[in-house]
Amino acid sequence: MKTHTRGNPTHGLSKISKGIPSLLHAVAGVPEMTERVVIGDAVLYHGDCLEILPTLGRVDCVVTDPPYGCSATTGRGGAYDKFEIAGDKDTGLRDWLVSVLSCPWIMFGSPRIPRPPCKAVLVWNKGEHTGMGDLSFPWKPDFEEIYINGDGFAGPRTSSVLAVNARKDSGREHPTEKPVHLLSALIRKCPPGTILDPFMGSGTTGVAAVQMGRKFIGIEIERKYFDIACRRIDDAQKQVRLF
Repeated sequence: MKTHTRGNPTHGLSKISKGIPSLLHAVAGVPEMTERVVIGDAVLYHGDCLEILPTLGRVDCVVTDPPYGCSATTGRGGAYDKFEIAGDKDTGLRDWLVSVLSCPWIMFGSPRIPRPPCKAVLVWNKGEHTGMGDLSFPWKPDFEEIYINGDGFAGPRTSSVLAVNARKDSGREHPTEKPVHLLSALIRKCPPGTILDPFMGSGTTGVAAVQMGRKFIGIEIERKYFDIACRRIDDAQKQVRLF
């Protein structure tokens, strides 16, 4: 396993180990082909979450955007025309994750797919500029679901409909990238401690966590998006240090 540390080393392993005693003790069990990058209070793994997650030990909350299981694609041109997401043929990855988690979690999902067992469902209103589907149908699918499970969530009592405009193709670095502001709104109500995203993508959850002073662990299987996530989280960490 390759390990790299970026930024100020004093913000790396020694600090992250506080409050997660089982995490670093398990690093030796991470698959050898895994790359591990430490950026301040974030630890990022390039590899398969099916192999890495069981080695990590306890975390405090999972916030993730797993493959929905709907073979997502646009088919309408643009930067992400006919894109494919690893593991999106069915809900196997999502269902596996739900079955192994013992901590509170938040997961994005599609209303077209059966929901996982959960405590509550939020709705993400993506904005008027979204929603394709059947253009002959007079209502467009401009929302997604967010599933909440577990205890310890806290904060002001607000609407279960989160109206945050989705990013347009030209502003995204991943085909299903979520807005940082949306992830911040969710993380703000999570239990204290370390946030884990086993389907990190381009790192939006990590950016939001770093901006809010939270410790973060991310896993991404695709090299392209792992590198983007490293850059974005590194940039976010540098901005935090300026203030």
